[in-house]
Amino acid sequence: MNELAAAVLGDEELSDLRDDLLNANPACENGDVDLFTGPDLFEHEPDDVREAREAQAKAVCAGCPARAACLAYALAIRPEAGVWAGLTTDELFQGRAA
Repeated sequence: MNELAAAVLGDEELSDLRDDLLNANPACENGDVDLFTGPDLFEHEPDDVREAREAQAKAVCAGCPARAACLAYALAIRPEAGVWAGLTTDELFQGRAA
C-alpha cells in the first residue's frame, strides 16, 4: 500500500476503498495480473508489446462494473505502473503534480 496515501487518507479509508473495489466484482479479479501490470521491473517490454497489452487490459476494463471503484482506489494509492479503470498510470495522473 502506498505510504503517502496511508498518511493522507489513513489505513482504514484505504481499506474501505479497496473493499469497495473488491466488492464491485472487478472484471480483472480472476484474470492474468501481468496483463494489467506488465512484466517485472527487470524485464524489457518493447513499446509495441506494451501498447498491445495495455489495449487488451483497457478492453477488459471497458465493461467492468468496478471501474468507478477502481478509479477511486487508483487515485488514492497513486500506483507507479499498470492499467487501472481503463487508464494507464500516465493517463491517470496526466497534468497532476507528482
